[in-house]
Amino acid sequence: MIDQLNKQQKQTIAEMQVNVPVHVVPIAEKFGLKLFRSANFPDALSGLIKKVEGTYHIHINGNHPITRQRFTMAHELAHYLLHKNEIGDGITDDYLYRSELTSKIEREANDLAAQILMPVHLLKKEAYKNISNVQRADEFWVSAVTMDIRFRNIFSK
Repeated sequence: MIDQLNKQQKQTIAEMQVNVPVHVVPIAEKFGLKLFRSANFPDALSGLIKKVEGTYHIHINGNHPITRQRFTMAHELAHYLLHKNEIGDGITDDYLYRSELTSKIEREANDLAAQILMPVHLLKKEAYKNISNVQRADEFWVSAVTMDIRFRNIFSK
C-alpha cells in the first residue's frame, strides 16, 4: 500500500520511521491532521476520521488499549492518504475495522497502517533477535496479533 503514495508522502512517513516504536501522532500531524481521544465512545467504536471545515480530524476511543489506539490512528491516517476523496463527512471504523466502506478499502487501510507502524526495514532488524513476536509487539507498541500477521506477511514470502 505504501507504494500507492506519492514521493512526498512516502518521504514524510519514512522520516519518522527511524526507531522503534514508530510514533504515529507526529506523522499524522505532519499531514495536518488533528487528533482527539475520547472517553465517550461506545466500546465497539475504535475511531473515525472526518472533515471539519476543511481540516481532517481523527477521533480515537481513549478507552481502548494504547496498542489499539495506535493502530486505529494509523488506520485512519491511511484512510486519509489512500481514500481522502471517500471521507466526506466521516469514515467510522468499529472494533473489527468495518465501516460503510468496502472490505477492499478497509483492507488497504489496515495494510498501510501496519506498514506505517511496522516498516520492513525495522522488522528486518528485529528478525535477527532471538525473541518472540509477543516481545517484538511490545517493542513496536502493537498487539501480538498485529505483529504476528505483519511478521508472517513479510517473512513467509
